Amino acid sequence: MKLQKLNLKRYKCFREDLNFEIAPLTILVGANNSGKTALVRAIHLLASSLVVSENNSHELLLLRADEIRHGRTFVDLVNGHAIHRKLSLSAELANGSNESLLNVTVQNVEKPPKPDERQILNWCLASGTDRIEAQRKSLDPQSLYDVSVSGREPDERPIVWRGVLPQKTHQLPNWIDPQIEEIRKWANGVRYLKCPRRIASSHFTTESYSPDAHNTNGMHAPMALAADNDLWDSVREWYRKAFGVRLERKAEGRYFDLIVRSNTNGAGIPFDQSGAGLSQVLPVAMAALTANQAGPGVDIIEHPETGLQPAAHAHVAELFLEHLAKRERSMILETHSEMILLRTRRWIAEKRLSPEDVLVYWLYMDPDDGAGLRKITINERGQMGSWPHGIFTEDYEEVLAIRRAVADNEAMNTNAHNIGISKAIDSNVQ
Repeated sequence: MKLQKLNLKRYKCFREDLNFEIAPLTILVGANNSGKTALVRAIHLLASSLVVSENNSHELLLLRADEIRHGRTFVDLVNGHAIHRKLSLSAELANGSNESLLNVTVQNVEKPPKPDERQILNWCLASGTDRIEAQRKSLDPQSLYDVSVSGREPDERPIVWRGVLPQKTHQLPNWIDPQIEEIRKWANGVRYLKCPRRIASSHFTTESYSPDAHNTNGMHAPMALAADNDLWDSVREWYRKAFGVRLERKAEGRYFDLIVRSNTNGAGIPFDQSGAGLSQVLPVAMAALTANQAGPGVDIIEHPETGLQPAAHAHVAELFLEHLAKRERSMILETHSEMILLRTRRWIAEKRLSPEDVLVYWLYMDPDDGAGLRKITINERGQMGSWPHGIFTEDYEEVLAIRRAVADNEAMNTNAHNIGISKAIDSNVQ
Protein backbone atom coordinates (compact mmCIF):
# COMPACT_ATOMS: atom_id res chain seq x y z
CA MET A 1 0.00 0.00 0.00
CA LYS A 2 1.33 3.41 -1.01
CA LEU A 3 0.27 6.94 -0.08
CA GLN A 4 -0.79 8.88 -3.18
CA LYS A 5 -2.45 12.02 -1.81
CA LEU A 6 -3.09 13.80 1.46
CA ASN A 7 -5.92 16.29 1.90
CA LEU A 8 -6.06 18.64 4.88
CA LYS A 9 -8.80 21.06 5.91
CA ARG A 10 -8.26 23.77 8.54
CA TYR A 11 -4.83 22.45 9.46
CA LYS A 12 -2.34 24.70 11.28
CA CYS A 13 -1.04 27.56 9.10
CA PHE A 14 -3.05 26.47 6.03
CA ARG A 15 -6.31 28.42 5.88
CA GLU A 16 -7.39 26.90 2.57
CA ASP A 17 -8.02 23.23 1.81
CA LEU A 18 -4.72 21.57 1.02
CA ASN A 19 -4.26 18.85 -1.62
CA PHE A 20 -0.81 17.29 -1.35
CA GLU A 21 -0.09 14.82 -4.13
CA ILE A 22 2.84 12.52 -3.46
CA ALA A 23 5.28 11.06 -6.01
CA PRO A 24 8.00 8.44 -5.46
CA LEU A 25 10.27 11.42 -4.76
CA THR A 26 8.60 14.57 -3.40
CA ILE A 27 10.70 17.64 -2.63
CA LEU A 28 9.50 20.59 -0.53
CA VAL A 29 11.27 23.94 -0.74
CA GLY A 30 10.44 27.37 0.61
CA ALA A 31 11.48 30.03 3.07
CA ASN A 32 11.70 29.45 6.80
CA ASN A 33 8.32 29.40 8.53
CA SER A 34 6.47 28.75 5.27
CA GLY A 35 4.77 25.55 6.49
CA LYS A 36 7.10 22.85 5.13
CA THR A 37 7.59 21.04 8.43
CA ALA A 38 3.93 21.38 9.40
CA LEU A 39 2.92 19.76 6.12
CA VAL A 40 5.24 16.75 6.25
CA ARG A 41 4.46 16.18 9.91
CA ALA A 42 0.77 15.90 9.07
CA ILE A 43 1.61 12.52 7.51
CA HIS A 44 3.28 11.46 10.73
CA LEU A 45 0.29 12.72 12.74
CA LEU A 46 -2.10 10.63 10.66
CA ALA A 47 0.11 7.53 10.65
CA SER A 48 0.68 7.54 14.40
CA SER A 49 -3.07 8.02 14.96
CA LEU A 50 -3.75 4.90 12.86
CA VAL A 51 -1.68 2.62 15.10
CA VAL A 52 -2.63 3.89 18.56
CA SER A 53 -1.77 1.56 21.44
CA GLU A 54 -4.21 0.64 24.17
CA ASN A 55 -2.40 3.03 26.53
CA ASN A 56 -3.27 5.97 24.25
CA SER A 57 -6.67 4.76 23.07
CA HIS A 58 -8.44 7.66 24.82
CA GLU A 59 -6.91 10.16 22.35
CA LEU A 60 -8.01 10.24 18.71
CA LEU A 61 -5.06 12.20 17.29
CA LEU A 62 -1.72 11.63 19.00
CA LEU A 63 -0.20 15.02 19.70
CA ARG A 64 3.09 13.42 20.64
CA ALA A 65 4.52 10.25 19.18
CA ASP A 66 8.05 9.03 18.38
CA GLU A 67 9.50 12.17 20.02
CA ILE A 68 7.60 14.42 17.59
CA ARG A 69 5.30 16.95 19.22
CA HIS A 70 2.55 18.18 16.95
CA GLY A 71 1.07 20.58 19.49
CA ARG A 72 0.36 21.12 23.16
CA THR A 73 -3.38 20.62 22.66
CA PHE A 74 -5.68 19.71 19.80
CA VAL A 75 -6.37 23.42 19.29
CA ASP A 76 -2.75 23.83 18.14
CA LEU A 77 -3.56 21.63 15.14
CA VAL A 78 -6.44 23.81 13.97
CA ASN A 79 -6.01 26.88 11.81
CA GLY A 80 -6.43 30.04 13.89
CA HIS A 81 -6.43 27.99 17.11
CA ALA A 82 -10.22 28.03 16.99
CA ILE A 83 -11.50 25.98 19.93
CA HIS A 84 -14.64 24.64 18.25
CA ARG A 85 -13.32 24.33 14.71
CA LYS A 86 -13.14 20.97 12.96
CA LEU A 87 -10.02 19.36 11.51
CA SER A 88 -10.25 16.99 8.55
CA LEU A 89 -7.59 14.60 7.30
CA SER A 90 -7.98 12.48 4.20
CA ALA A 91 -5.55 9.99 2.66
CA GLU A 92 -5.69 8.28 -0.70
CA LEU A 93 -3.74 5.03 -0.75
CA ALA A 94 -3.16 2.47 -3.47
CA ASN A 95 -2.45 -1.25 -3.24
CA GLY A 96 -1.63 -2.27 -6.77
CA SER A 97 -4.65 -1.35 -8.89
CA ASN A 98 -6.92 -1.10 -5.83
CA GLU A 99 -7.32 2.40 -4.45
CA SER A 100 -8.55 3.25 -0.97
CA LEU A 101 -9.75 6.44 0.69
CA LEU A 102 -9.73 7.19 4.40
CA ASN A 103 -11.34 10.41 5.61
CA VAL A 104 -11.84 11.56 9.19
CA THR A 105 -13.15 14.82 10.70
CA VAL A 106 -12.39 15.54 14.35
CA GLN A 107 -13.83 18.32 16.49
CA ASN A 108 -12.82 19.64 19.87
CA VAL A 109 -15.69 19.82 22.38
CA GLU A 110 -15.51 21.99 25.51
CA LYS A 111 -16.86 20.33 28.65
CA PRO A 112 -16.17 22.71 31.58
CA PRO A 113 -15.16 22.13 34.26
CA LYS A 114 -13.87 18.87 32.74
CA PRO A 115 -11.07 18.77 30.16
CA ASP A 116 -11.97 19.25 26.51
CA GLU A 117 -12.86 16.15 24.53
CA ARG A 118 -12.25 15.21 20.91
CA GLN A 119 -14.93 13.48 18.90
CA ILE A 120 -15.03 12.01 15.42
CA LEU A 121 -17.88 13.71 13.60
CA ASN A 122 -17.51 12.07 10.20
CA TRP A 123 -15.57 9.02 9.10
CA CYS A 124 -15.34 7.33 5.74
CA LEU A 125 -13.47 4.31 4.37
CA ALA A 126 -13.73 3.32 0.72
CA SER A 127 -12.01 0.50 -1.14
CA GLY A 128 -12.94 -0.26 -4.72
CA THR A 129 -16.74 -0.45 -4.88
CA ASP A 130 -17.04 -0.87 -1.09
CA ARG A 131 -17.71 2.21 0.98
CA ILE A 132 -18.74 2.91 4.56
CA GLU A 133 -19.61 6.31 6.02
CA ALA A 134 -20.31 7.13 9.66
CA GLN A 135 -21.75 10.42 10.87
CA ARG A 136 -22.20 11.27 14.53
CA LYS A 137 -25.78 12.17 15.40
CA SER A 138 -24.85 14.68 18.13
CA LEU A 139 -21.92 15.86 20.26
CA ASP A 140 -23.15 13.80 23.20
CA PRO A 141 -20.36 11.31 24.12
CA GLN A 142 -22.94 8.51 24.16
CA SER A 143 -24.32 9.44 20.76
CA LEU A 144 -24.63 6.74 18.11
CA TYR A 145 -23.50 7.01 14.49
CA ASP A 146 -25.57 6.96 11.35
CA VAL A 147 -23.71 4.29 9.39
CA SER A 148 -24.23 3.88 5.65
CA VAL A 149 -22.68 0.94 3.79
CA SER A 150 -22.17 1.13 0.02
CA GLY A 151 -24.92 3.71 -0.43
CA ARG A 152 -27.64 1.86 1.50
CA GLU A 153 -29.93 3.61 3.96
CA PRO A 154 -28.04 4.47 7.17
CA ASP A 155 -28.74 2.71 10.43
CA GLU A 156 -27.72 3.64 13.98
CA ARG A 157 -24.68 1.87 15.44
CA PRO A 158 -22.21 2.48 18.25
CA ILE A 159 -18.55 2.79 17.23
CA VAL A 160 -15.62 2.57 19.62
CA TRP A 161 -12.48 4.23 18.32
CA ARG A 162 -8.80 3.49 18.77
CA GLY A 163 -7.15 6.52 17.31
CA VAL A 164 -8.99 7.26 14.08
CA LEU A 165 -9.90 3.65 13.30
CA PRO A 166 -12.77 1.56 14.71
CA GLN A 167 -11.72 -0.67 17.57
CA LYS A 168 -14.55 -3.23 17.35
CA THR A 169 -14.89 -3.92 13.65
CA HIS A 170 -17.23 -6.90 14.15
CA GLN A 171 -20.04 -4.34 14.18
CA LEU A 172 -19.08 -3.30 10.65
CA PRO A 173 -18.92 -5.10 7.25
CA ASN A 174 -16.47 -8.01 6.90
CA TRP A 175 -14.37 -6.34 4.18
CA ILE A 176 -13.25 -3.67 6.65
CA ASP A 177 -10.95 -5.95 8.68
CA PRO A 178 -8.41 -6.75 5.91
CA GLN A 179 -8.58 -3.16 4.67
CA ILE A 180 -7.77 -1.74 8.10
CA GLU A 181 -4.98 -4.29 8.48
CA GLU A 182 -3.38 -3.00 5.26
CA ILE A 183 -3.74 0.61 6.38
CA ARG A 184 -2.11 -0.14 9.73
CA LYS A 185 0.71 -1.97 7.97
CA TRP A 186 1.35 1.15 5.89
CA ALA A 187 1.19 3.40 8.97
CA ASN A 188 3.70 1.24 10.83
CA GLY A 189 6.07 1.68 7.89
CA VAL A 190 6.13 5.48 8.04
CA ARG A 191 9.67 6.54 9.02
CA TYR A 192 10.42 10.12 9.98
CA LEU A 193 13.81 11.78 10.54
CA LYS A 194 13.81 15.10 12.36
CA CYS A 195 16.38 17.84 12.13
CA PRO A 196 18.72 18.30 13.85
CA ARG A 197 19.43 14.65 14.50
CA ARG A 198 21.02 13.36 17.66
CA ILE A 199 23.39 10.41 17.40
CA ALA A 200 24.20 8.49 20.59
CA SER A 201 27.68 9.11 21.98
CA SER A 202 30.46 6.54 21.69
CA HIS A 203 30.49 3.19 23.45
CA PHE A 204 27.43 1.55 21.94
CA THR A 205 25.76 -1.71 22.79
CA THR A 206 23.15 -3.60 20.80
CA GLU A 207 21.64 -5.41 23.79
CA SER A 208 18.57 -3.15 24.02
CA TYR A 209 18.29 -2.49 20.29
CA SER A 210 15.36 -3.83 18.26
CA PRO A 211 15.88 -4.11 14.47
CA ASP A 212 12.23 -3.11 13.97
CA ALA A 213 12.56 0.08 16.01
CA HIS A 214 12.78 3.42 14.25
CA ASN A 215 13.99 6.52 16.03
CA THR A 216 13.01 9.93 14.68
CA ASN A 217 16.19 11.64 15.87
CA GLY A 218 18.52 8.98 14.44
CA MET A 219 19.98 7.97 17.77
CA HIS A 220 19.74 4.24 17.03
CA ALA A 221 21.69 4.47 13.77
CA PRO A 222 25.03 3.13 15.14
CA MET A 223 23.27 0.14 16.75
CA ALA A 224 21.50 -0.64 13.48
CA LEU A 225 24.86 -0.67 11.71
CA ALA A 226 26.24 -3.17 14.19
CA ALA A 227 23.21 -5.44 13.75
CA ASP A 228 23.27 -5.57 9.93
CA ASN A 229 26.54 -6.42 8.19
CA ASP A 230 25.18 -5.80 4.68
CA LEU A 231 24.00 -2.34 5.71
CA TRP A 232 27.36 -1.72 7.39
CA ASP A 233 29.22 -2.52 4.17
CA SER A 234 26.93 -0.24 2.13
CA VAL A 235 27.28 2.68 4.55
CA ARG A 236 31.07 2.30 4.72
CA GLU A 237 31.33 2.31 0.94
CA TRP A 238 29.14 5.40 0.64
CA TYR A 239 31.15 7.32 3.26
CA ARG A 240 34.33 6.38 1.42
CA LYS A 241 33.00 7.69 -1.90
CA ALA A 242 31.26 10.78 -0.53
CA PHE A 243 33.73 11.98 2.10
CA GLY A 244 36.98 10.07 1.56
CA VAL A 245 36.92 8.52 5.04
CA ARG A 246 36.84 4.98 6.41
CA LEU A 247 34.39 3.84 9.07
CA GLU A 248 35.51 1.13 11.47
CA ARG A 249 33.93 -0.73 14.37
CA LYS A 250 36.17 -1.08 17.40
CA ALA A 251 34.90 -3.76 19.80
CA GLU A 252 35.48 -3.65 23.55
CA GLY A 253 33.69 -6.59 25.12
CA ARG A 254 29.96 -6.20 24.56
CA TYR A 255 30.43 -2.54 23.62
CA PHE A 256 31.79 -1.03 20.43
CA ASP A 257 32.80 2.36 19.07
CA LEU A 258 32.51 3.81 15.60
CA ILE A 259 35.83 5.18 14.39
CA VAL A 260 36.41 7.55 11.47
CA ARG A 261 39.77 7.36 9.71
CA SER A 262 41.01 9.73 7.06
CA ASN A 263 42.19 8.10 3.84
CA THR A 264 45.10 10.54 3.69
CA ASN A 265 46.77 10.32 7.10
CA GLY A 266 45.04 7.31 8.70
CA ALA A 267 44.20 9.18 11.90
CA GLY A 268 41.24 7.69 13.74
CA ILE A 269 38.74 9.59 15.88
CA PRO A 270 35.43 8.58 17.50
CA PHE A 271 32.48 9.05 15.18
CA ASP A 272 30.67 11.49 17.47
CA GLN A 273 33.75 13.74 17.42
CA SER A 274 34.19 13.70 13.64
CA GLY A 275 32.07 16.74 12.86
CA ALA A 276 28.39 17.49 12.69
CA GLY A 277 28.01 16.75 8.98
CA LEU A 278 29.20 13.13 9.10
CA SER A 279 26.99 12.28 12.07
CA GLN A 280 23.92 14.18 10.86
CA VAL A 281 23.88 12.35 7.54
CA LEU A 282 24.31 8.81 8.94
CA PRO A 283 20.59 8.13 9.62
CA VAL A 284 19.78 9.77 6.28
CA ALA A 285 22.09 7.42 4.40
CA MET A 286 20.69 4.43 6.25
CA ALA A 287 17.10 5.42 5.41
CA ALA A 288 17.97 5.63 1.70
CA LEU A 289 19.92 2.37 1.71
CA THR A 290 17.12 0.42 3.41
CA ALA A 291 14.14 1.94 1.56
CA ASN A 292 13.75 -0.91 -0.93
CA GLN A 293 13.62 -3.50 1.86
CA ALA A 294 11.42 -1.55 4.27
CA GLY A 295 8.06 -2.53 2.77
CA PRO A 296 4.97 -0.30 2.61
CA GLY A 297 5.22 3.18 4.10
CA VAL A 298 6.97 6.44 3.39
CA ASP A 299 10.31 8.00 4.38
CA ILE A 300 10.13 11.64 5.47
CA ILE A 301 13.40 13.48 6.06
CA GLU A 302 13.86 17.01 7.30
CA HIS A 303 16.87 18.74 5.71
CA PRO A 304 19.05 15.77 4.74
CA GLU A 305 21.85 18.19 3.84
CA THR A 306 22.23 19.54 7.40
CA GLY A 307 25.85 20.10 8.45
CA LEU A 308 27.28 19.28 5.02
CA GLN A 309 29.21 21.54 2.70
CA PRO A 310 27.38 22.26 -0.58
CA ALA A 311 29.65 19.92 -2.58
CA ALA A 312 28.43 16.98 -0.49
CA HIS A 313 24.77 17.72 -1.22
CA ALA A 314 25.19 16.08 -4.62
CA HIS A 315 26.32 12.83 -2.98
CA VAL A 316 23.20 12.86 -0.80
CA ALA A 317 21.01 13.45 -3.84
CA GLU A 318 22.67 10.60 -5.73
CA LEU A 319 22.07 8.30 -2.78
CA PHE A 320 18.34 9.04 -2.78
CA LEU A 321 18.03 8.71 -6.53
CA GLU A 322 19.95 5.44 -6.75
CA HIS A 323 17.80 3.80 -4.06
CA LEU A 324 14.44 5.31 -4.90
CA ALA A 325 11.79 2.71 -4.04
CA LYS A 326 9.07 3.09 -6.68
CA ARG A 327 6.64 0.32 -5.77
CA GLU A 328 5.70 0.58 -2.12
CA ARG A 329 7.53 3.52 -0.57
CA SER A 330 7.81 7.19 -1.34
CA MET A 331 10.46 9.57 -0.10
CA ILE A 332 9.58 13.12 0.97
CA LEU A 333 12.39 15.63 1.48
CA GLU A 334 12.12 19.00 3.15
CA THR A 335 15.21 20.86 2.02
CA HIS A 336 16.98 24.16 1.45
CA SER A 337 19.52 22.53 -0.88
CA GLU A 338 19.57 23.77 -4.44
CA MET A 339 22.01 20.99 -5.36
CA ILE A 340 19.55 18.23 -4.42
CA LEU A 341 17.01 19.78 -6.77
CA LEU A 342 19.57 20.34 -9.54
CA ARG A 343 20.86 16.76 -9.39
CA THR A 344 17.31 15.43 -9.57
CA ARG A 345 16.64 17.55 -12.67
CA ARG A 346 19.89 16.29 -14.19
CA TRP A 347 18.84 12.66 -13.71
CA ILE A 348 15.57 13.39 -15.50
CA ALA A 349 17.36 15.14 -18.38
CA GLU A 350 19.76 12.17 -18.65
CA LYS A 351 16.75 9.77 -18.82
CA ARG A 352 17.83 8.05 -15.61
CA LEU A 353 14.60 9.09 -13.91
CA SER A 354 11.09 9.66 -15.21
CA PRO A 355 9.48 13.09 -14.72
CA GLU A 356 6.43 11.27 -13.29
CA ASP A 357 8.59 10.03 -10.42
CA VAL A 358 9.25 13.53 -9.04
CA LEU A 359 7.10 16.34 -7.68
CA VAL A 360 8.42 19.62 -6.30
CA TYR A 361 6.38 21.89 -4.05
CA TRP A 362 7.11 25.49 -3.22
CA LEU A 363 5.59 26.60 0.07
CA TYR A 364 5.09 30.27 0.80
CA MET A 365 3.48 32.48 3.43
CA ASP A 366 0.92 35.07 2.38
CA PRO A 367 0.23 37.76 5.02
CA ASP A 368 -3.48 37.72 4.19
CA ASP A 369 -4.20 34.11 3.20
CA GLY A 370 -1.74 32.15 5.34
CA ALA A 371 0.52 29.39 4.06
CA GLY A 372 0.17 28.27 0.48
CA LEU A 373 1.37 25.37 -1.65
CA ARG A 374 2.33 25.40 -5.33
CA LYS A 375 3.02 22.19 -7.24
CA ILE A 376 5.86 22.42 -9.75
CA THR A 377 6.44 19.73 -12.35
CA ILE A 378 9.66 18.88 -14.17
CA ASN A 379 9.56 17.98 -17.87
CA GLU A 380 11.65 15.36 -19.67
CA ARG A 381 14.41 17.93 -20.29
CA GLY A 382 14.78 18.63 -16.60
CA GLN A 383 13.13 22.03 -16.93
CA MET A 384 10.81 23.27 -14.21
CA GLY A 385 7.46 24.83 -14.91
CA SER A 386 6.11 27.91 -13.11
CA TRP A 387 9.16 28.29 -10.89
CA PRO A 388 8.69 31.24 -8.46
CA HIS A 389 10.79 34.29 -9.18
CA GLY A 390 13.71 34.83 -6.83
CA ILE A 391 13.95 31.25 -5.45
CA PHE A 392 17.49 29.79 -5.48
CA THR A 393 18.85 32.87 -7.26
CA GLU A 394 20.97 34.07 -4.36
CA ASP A 395 24.30 32.94 -5.87
CA TYR A 396 23.56 34.63 -9.18
CA GLU A 397 22.42 37.83 -7.49
CA GLU A 398 25.54 37.88 -5.29
CA VAL A 399 27.77 37.52 -8.36
CA LEU A 400 25.93 40.41 -10.02
CA ALA A 401 26.33 42.50 -6.86
CA ILE A 402 30.07 41.75 -6.77
CA ARG A 403 30.44 42.74 -10.42
CA ARG A 404 28.51 45.96 -9.84
CA ALA A 405 30.68 46.79 -6.82
CA VAL A 406 33.89 46.14 -8.78
CA ALA A 407 32.63 48.24 -11.70
CA ASP A 408 31.63 51.09 -9.38
CA ASN A 409 35.03 51.03 -7.64
CA GLU A 410 36.88 51.00 -10.96
CA ALA A 411 34.76 53.89 -12.18
CA MET A 412 35.50 55.86 -9.01
CA ASN A 413 39.23 55.16 -9.32
CA THR A 414 39.17 56.17 -12.99
CA ASN A 415 37.35 59.40 -12.18
CA ALA A 416 39.79 60.18 -9.38
CA HIS A 417 42.73 59.49 -11.69
CA ASN A 418 41.29 61.73 -14.41
CA ILE A 419 40.66 64.51 -11.91
CA GLY A 420 44.28 64.23 -10.74
CA ILE A 421 45.55 64.49 -14.31
CA SER A 422 43.38 67.52 -15.00
CA LYS A 423 44.67 69.29 -11.91
CA ALA A 424 48.26 68.56 -12.91
CA ILE A 425 47.71 69.95 -16.40
CA ASP A 426 46.08 73.09 -15.03
CA SER A 427 48.99 73.60 -12.65
CA ASN A 428 51.60 73.31 -15.46
CA VAL A 429 49.69 75.70 -17.66
CA GLN A 430 49.66 78.33 -14.94
